[in-house]
Amino acid sequence: MKLDNRELLDRLAAEYALGTLRGHARRHFERWLVSPQVQVMVNDWEQRLAGLEPALQKITPPAKVWQAIESRLDLGRSRRSTVRWLAIAATVLLAVIGLFTLQPSSPKLVATQQASIEADPQTIYWHVEVLGDNQELDLHVQNVHDLPPGKSHELWALPEGGAPVSLGLLPHTGDHHRVLNAAQRAALAGSKQIAVSLEREGGSPTGTPTEVLFAAPLSRA
Repeated sequence: MKLDNRELLDRLAAEYALGTLRGHARRHFERWLVSPQVQVMVNDWEQRLAGLEPALQKITPPAKVWQAIESRLDLGRSRRSTVRWLAIAATVLLAVIGLFTLQPSSPKLVATQQASIEADPQTIYWHVEVLGDNQELDLHVQNVHDLPPGKSHELWALPEGGAPVSLGLLPHTGDHHRVLNAAQRAALAGSKQIAVSLEREGGSPTGTPTEVLFAAPLSRA
């Protein structure tokens, strides 16, 4: 519809002011409110309709009206039932919270071995801590080592008399915690050294180190 159809525009403005223009038609009409002509029409209708609403006096119904509604709908029993179920739910929630509170927390594993992977004593790139019975690792990046695009640093256990076993990729920044699997724990238990290799992004494709950059001894923490 074109905006030069004043008769239709006036009728739509009246419906818009009354609130009877709904849905898609109302949304479509609201796009025309940017037009000064349409705004004037809506304002005119709002002013015309402003004094037509009846003056209604607020009246508080007697208490017996609400009592009769409660009795007919049996709201009193529903309210008592709701209160009872809320009390049961609160009791169950408190019991669950108490159960978790009373359960002993898992003891924090302490470091048993450690190694500093470094270029020299003044430039430590990673600090590695072995926690508990070779089960977990804490990895701390102390200085960022240059990493070429598309490459990764990989950590290896070097068991005596065995092949290197990957302990996963090394982080480039920050601190990380890692849980080891059975093969990694066994390899680490038989190692006196760990090593870092430069691999393609995602890790060694062969399961063995490609280019070893550093090796560091494991010592007691």
